Amino acid sequence: MKKSRLFSYLIALLFTVSSCSEASKTKQQDNDSLVTTTQEFQNAITNAKPGDEIILRNGTWKDTQLIIDATGTEEKPITIKAEEKGKVIFSGNTSLKIGGKHLLIQGFVFTNGFTEENALIIFKTDEGKLAENCRLTEIAIDHFNPTNRFDKSEWIHLHGKNNRVDHNYFGGKLNAGVTLVVRLNNKNSLENHHRIDHNYFGYRPNLGSNGGETLRVGVSTYSLSPSRTLIENNYFEQCDGEVEIVSLKSSDNIVRNNVFYESAGVLALRHGNRNLIENNFFIGNNKPGTGGVRVINEGHTIKNNHFQELKGKRFFGALPVMNGVPNSLINRYHRAENTDITGNKFLKCDHVQFGVGADNERTDPPQNIRFTNNMFYHPEREQVFEAISDYSTFSFSENQVVSKDSKFNHKGFKVTNTTFAEDPKDGLLKSEDYQPKLPFAKNEIGPNWYTPQQKYFEITNKNSNATQVSGNENDALFNTIKSAVSGDTILLKPGTYTFTEPLIINKTLTLTTPKNSNPIIFKYDQNESQKPLVIIENGGSLSIQGVQFDGSSENGIAQSAIATSSKPMIAHYKLKVMSCEFKNFDASRKTAFRAYKNTYADTIVFKNSTFHNISGNAISLDGENENRGRYNAEYVKIDNCHFSKVMGNAISLLRMGNDESTTGPYLELKNSTFINVNNKDLGSVVLLWGVQKLNVDNLLFINSGKGGRTLKYEDPGWAISSIDRISLINSGRIESFGKRTGPNIQIINTQDPIQYPAKYSGYKQVK
Repeated sequence: MKKSRLFSYLIALLFTVSSCSEASKTKQQDNDSLVTTTQEFQNAITNAKPGDEIILRNGTWKDTQLIIDATGTEEKPITIKAEEKGKVIFSGNTSLKIGGKHLLIQGFVFTNGFTEENALIIFKTDEGKLAENCRLTEIAIDHFNPTNRFDKSEWIHLHGKNNRVDHNYFGGKLNAGVTLVVRLNNKNSLENHHRIDHNYFGYRPNLGSNGGETLRVGVSTYSLSPSRTLIENNYFEQCDGEVEIVSLKSSDNIVRNNVFYESAGVLALRHGNRNLIENNFFIGNNKPGTGGVRVINEGHTIKNNHFQELKGKRFFGALPVMNGVPNSLINRYHRAENTDITGNKFLKCDHVQFGVGADNERTDPPQNIRFTNNMFYHPEREQVFEAISDYSTFSFSENQVVSKDSKFNHKGFKVTNTTFAEDPKDGLLKSEDYQPKLPFAKNEIGPNWYTPQQKYFEITNKNSNATQVSGNENDALFNTIKSAVSGDTILLKPGTYTFTEPLIINKTLTLTTPKNSNPIIFKYDQNESQKPLVIIENGGSLSIQGVQFDGSSENGIAQSAIATSSKPMIAHYKLKVMSCEFKNFDASRKTAFRAYKNTYADTIVFKNSTFHNISGNAISLDGENENRGRYNAEYVKIDNCHFSKVMGNAISLLRMGNDESTTGPYLELKNSTFINVNNKDLGSVVLLWGVQKLNVDNLLFINSGKGGRTLKYEDPGWAISSIDRISLINSGRIESFGKRTGPNIQIINTQDPIQYPAKYSGYKQVK
């Protein structure tokens, strides 16, 4: 009897516990919704109440457009999150629109996709409902790009009031458009009090154009009105998109406790007044183009910032204080004035400049800039600062200097013997009295569960064992390249490789030849479609040595020896050509190398190579020919090359327009010879437009450019150029916008037989 009663009691107890557990689950399910489709998600949002959680099931959500229109409360926000952080991945044609109040979005990854909207994530619905007191946290957007790098799209548009974007990762943006924009497009968007903090802004490569900012606050139209956006504790690493990493186009913002690490560009006070720039770290590690704060407009405070080993100059400098346009329109340049620069450390920074941008338009020098208690440390340089225009209204007090010029004497500066050394723990330069500390540890920013994709150009599978291919095994070459991985080297055996289709390079490869081998020839068997012999496609880079490119075939001439894809390429590429020969591209517009529009090279090198019998241009980097400041390659180096019997330009490199937001292109052209090149009326042997850094040295022109110019150089006034040791024999003139040539220009006009250089004796009979 007792056992029976005990058994009945236990059964009742279990039933009670089970009932309570089921009730608890029911209560939890009332507040939580696990959704698996877009329709389920939208249904859950429609019915969401304060305190609810909407959970997206793990997996890839492709071609998904979500609209979050709901209202929570401060005590009970509505949460939209991943089932597991990082395991809900959005790809394809995707967008997310947020409207409402007290919403929390968390834990998603956006990658390998694009958006047809203006931005991927927009804090506003199509009906115009703005987000207020909403938070976007622990989101990763990584390599989310269209196929065309100039199809403009942005990643985040921040509208509304009191929204927070924090602990996110943004990296690998390759196309035009700002990464994150605080939108001030009407009066209702002013005084927004947004907070952008603890985000990791990762790698953004040079766009080669304006429109590559990482973060922008505001727009010129409302720039003199307050935004009151707080930007703090963010990490910007290798954000090289354009000159403005952060562009403030509004007033009364705070930018503090951020780290700019090896980023080519500046924090630009582009428009707007009274911005506070405080306790930020600008660490360049002597990388070209790295900068600090560019000062425009008035009433700013720039204090207690750490500037270290910054190499940028002019707009990219450590501290460019700008000239303005008299009576400037709101979207041009107001002069820098009434600004306090105090307590900053400029440590081994090459360029602190006053009056940057001075030209025929920007003639209004900066006024009333106050330098107080700053340290200028650069023991290798005599120049502490450079005054480009009048700075008589500046005031200086209690500043310290360590420079190469021990006799530096300027009111408000004191020469000291302070020494700084790098701390191996964090890489910061420190002195006995100055012991800076980064404002955060790296693991405190971004989503700590996310590992970013590798940079597109990193080679992850280096293969030291070269694969050998024979010239009589043509299919083997194509098959080997198709099966190769980035970093592989392919050793070409001597012989003639006769193509029936272009050789496609869509990974990083090296094609090389044995030393002192017999010729290796690339040519078409038949080429009715007149395609290039080698095409670099998206994701490809090529190093090639010792190949003879022959454009002739029994049926049609190859369009080019090497060309980029004629379709837009979102990824950058590299090309290195060593000891190659390009010949017999002798039909209209045929070229040795052509870069098409919407393609961009980090580096292009031609060395120890010859070009002859070419009807078009030899090296064409002129695909970007609109007046928009775009160009095809950042660094171009041509050394010890010979051009003969080229009907078009031997070299054409264009950057049209007057945009000032980019670093390149850079061109080094030296130790090269041009014989019988481009003698057409108004032609040019070398055509350069908008090159920002040029080094031309030791060139010989014979019977070239006679109808116009040997070298035509349309350069911006700020370009750094050197043109020297040029010999012109029966050849056209050098023409540039300014006087750029050195003293060693030799001009010889003669009817006597020309003595060709011995190493080019084989070209004596060229007519």
